[in-house]
Amino acid sequence: MLAAKQFSSIARQAVASTQAKRQLCGLVAAVDDVWNSTPNIHASGPPILSESSTALTDATRILDHRGPDGYLTSRGVYGPQRWAMGHTRLAIVDPSNRKADMPFNLTLDNRKIHLAANGEIYNHNSLYSDLQKKHGWNEKRISGSDCEVIAHAYAKLGGPAAVRQLDGMFAFVIFEECEETVKLKTFAARDPVGIKPLYYGRTHAATDDGDSYGYVFSSELKALVGHVDPATVVALPPGHYWTPEEGMVRYYEPDWLMKDDYAPWEDADHNITDDDVREAFRKAVEKRMMADVDYGFFLSGGVDSCIVAHDLLPLYKEERRRIFGDDRPIPTFTVGMENSPDVMAAKGMVENLGGSKVIDHKIRSFTPDEVFDLIPKIVYHMETYEAELIRSAIPNWLLAERAAQDVKMVLTGEGADELFAGYLYFADAETPRQVQNELRRIYGMLGNINLHRTDRMTMAHGLEARVPFLDTEFTKLSMSIDPARKIVDKEAVRTNSRGREKTLLRELFEGPNSEGHVIPRPVLWRAKAMQCEGVGEDWVSILQRRIATLVSDAEMDEAHLTYPVNTPHTKEELYYRRIYDEHFHGMEHVVKLWEGGGRAMGAAWKSEMYTREGLKDVNLLSHALQD
Repeated sequence: MLAAKQFSSIARQAVASTQAKRQLCGLVAAVDDVWNSTPNIHASGPPILSESSTALTDATRILDHRGPDGYLTSRGVYGPQRWAMGHTRLAIVDPSNRKADMPFNLTLDNRKIHLAANGEIYNHNSLYSDLQKKHGWNEKRISGSDCEVIAHAYAKLGGPAAVRQLDGMFAFVIFEECEETVKLKTFAARDPVGIKPLYYGRTHAATDDGDSYGYVFSSELKALVGHVDPATVVALPPGHYWTPEEGMVRYYEPDWLMKDDYAPWEDADHNITDDDVREAFRKAVEKRMMADVDYGFFLSGGVDSCIVAHDLLPLYKEERRRIFGDDRPIPTFTVGMENSPDVMAAKGMVENLGGSKVIDHKIRSFTPDEVFDLIPKIVYHMETYEAELIRSAIPNWLLAERAAQDVKMVLTGEGADELFAGYLYFADAETPRQVQNELRRIYGMLGNINLHRTDRMTMAHGLEARVPFLDTEFTKLSMSIDPARKIVDKEAVRTNSRGREKTLLRELFEGPNSEGHVIPRPVLWRAKAMQCEGVGEDWVSILQRRIATLVSDAEMDEAHLTYPVNTPHTKEELYYRRIYDEHFHGMEHVVKLWEGGGRAMGAAWKSEMYTREGLKDVNLLSHALQD
């Protein structure tokens, strides 16, 4: 988790009475990988970050679930400003080295830099080497932490240039004590895709001029509650950095995403082979194996996770032989109801890859009755009321909970649908340009939807998820492929055959991996199922019927008055919204919903496959491996 704050000298003095109230109200702690506390400022009193204050620790530890391996806090005063940081650590790289704990408080090139970060920097070694060889950087690293290199790059290159050099998933805040201005510089940034979250808001301040306030940053909304004006809370968008002087600035600007007329496939010299794509994906998978702890993967039984398994398993086996001298099976996790499409497909994939000798497959079976009572807790951790997202988050919670018993990190298949037209409603697209533009649209929502769920549900259990399909180089390559190859044939969708959604991707990985194993045909050509569908064809309808009994018709009639922002349209939506509002009242604007109530409804074409309540014909999801 992340958080940090910056107070003016006047605002710093106006805290004690409000903080005392917060403590009496039982503000509990949990931590992510970075934090900084800034409570509401309404009255004069001792500084919030005085030695006797517990506010920073309390605010940090609200996010303990994100970093159960320990926490640290750090604070100071520079010139007229007071700063503080807190961090809870999920130790995956250099786990036993306490010098790798954050916040980092480093003196680099005679500059004092404070860093709190959440995520993984896959190119940390090569980037540090480049700083030395190309830029004459002589400062030593104090740890093997991949995140430490962020501070070194910032010190040498400056914030904007440094963040463009990072290859990974990250959100971070840096405070620099600037001798030239005798002020505190602040720089915050989020990774290009939005894999890791970062929010910020402003504190209230009771001053003569009313203009004095501080900033608070956090990995999750729950650590901001009570510390900022809810109306000021925003999510830092993916691919952006922020400074007080510039505000939000987009730094990730690839042509495929930013230019409407992007069409390199029309150039005769543009030639991307299938081998190019396969090799780029293999590298993306291998890069995400960076860990000094046990890891595994989520195997939903969908084609995307099976492709990850297809490439990961040979790499994992070679790694075990080379480093550990053994052939230990890789931990693998699946969730679903009995005989569900996902569970049965996952079982078939495991057998095709060599069975229990090479894969330690754990299935978390569930029944609808056992999960209904979990919904309030899941909405609290999800920090959203988007119905389509919460439906899939429920089984994802169970999956992450089970995986966290065995490993600290997993690879997942998220992101393939946004690169290869994987959703069933693409069957109604009329032109390749429509397909390309729709992929750009839904890619832009990943940080609010798929990746939001992936982060919250795994980190709620102290588990990290990595997404090789969303490697920036692999994404760039995939989005430069002629979208005509991604067109979907409706009849092929009905018959589970070539021409269906993601045919290009399926054909790329139809052959054997380096050990001769293939993805079973019924799995390779099964329909795309969102997780809330794949765990059981009737799961969503059961969920919705149960929720309908918990919301009255009168509540629905008053919904537009009770919730004027993003008004719920169904009883399911209202139920989730009611829970969200109990925890995050005033922050309803932070949640970004799909236009029209679902992913498919915002497309440039009309599709009859989906409604606000999900897929109409769930029979499309069945396959030959089910009983």
